[in-house]
Amino acid sequence: MLLETLVGGIALGFVYGLVALTLILLVRTTGVLNFAAADLGMFCAFIGFAATATWHVSLLLAMAATAVMAFALGALLYLTIILPRTADPLMLSLRTLGILIVVRALAQREWGRGAPYEFPPIVPDGAINVLGLNVSYVQIAIIVVTFIVALAVAMLTQWTRIGLMLRAISSDREAASELGVPVIRVDLVAWCLATLVAGIVGVLVARLNYLSPDMMQPILLAGFAAAQLGDMRSIRAALPAGIALGILQSASSVYLNQPEWSQVLAFAMLAIGLLMRSRLQRRVVAT
Repeated sequence: MLLETLVGGIALGFVYGLVALTLILLVRTTGVLNFAAADLGMFCAFIGFAATATWHVSLLLAMAATAVMAFALGALLYLTIILPRTADPLMLSLRTLGILIVVRALAQREWGRGAPYEFPPIVPDGAINVLGLNVSYVQIAIIVVTFIVALAVAMLTQWTRIGLMLRAISSDREAASELGVPVIRVDLVAWCLATLVAGIVGVLVARLNYLSPDMMQPILLAGFAAAQLGDMRSIRAALPAGIALGILQSASSVYLNQPEWSQVLAFAMLAIGLLMRSRLQRRVVAT
């Protein structure tokens, strides 16, 4: 029971880590905190679901179309909502709250009546026995996909030209612009990548639990907590923080028989992250 709870918490923590990755990617590049990140993933998951359930498209083609749609959705949001009437990062972050409200309302209007739904089996149901421990195929898929996505983002940012420009803007946006870095184009790529990762998260959560317009609400809070513990800058720190939170939440549900404590734990970790960040900033100012 203990090991199975641990594995379940780790799988959930990897999901939180992916949400943190989408948040940190945009904060580092554009300075915008995307409050709609998780719900954009939910919306993309519904597109994939509709493709298979309503339009009877094959699952593989539906997942490919979902990835393309997520990438295009990121570009559309940036070009129509974020880029026009450029404002400071705080105001742009507030615009993402509007995106969240609209996306959730659209999903509720279109699919809310029959929710929750069972997402098509991307991986088979059941579990594999590893040294006497039952690990579900869905949990294995979440862990593998998270490693692949994190590795792909790391390779992109470290070994490609666009990655070099992303890091340049992250270090000093104004200086990078003066040196000829196409800031708008790089911001567009960051939004597309972040929305693509959000779409992957939405599909994973829908397969792990269920599919509904409000399924990402607890996931978003936990992702914020993990990102804050990574100081909104470090993906390497955010992923372990997400895993720790997932383990704590899983243990509280099983051993304390208090599932509602999962949100309390997420909020507590978010508060701790904010306090740690505030103290660090004060020390920097003092020195």
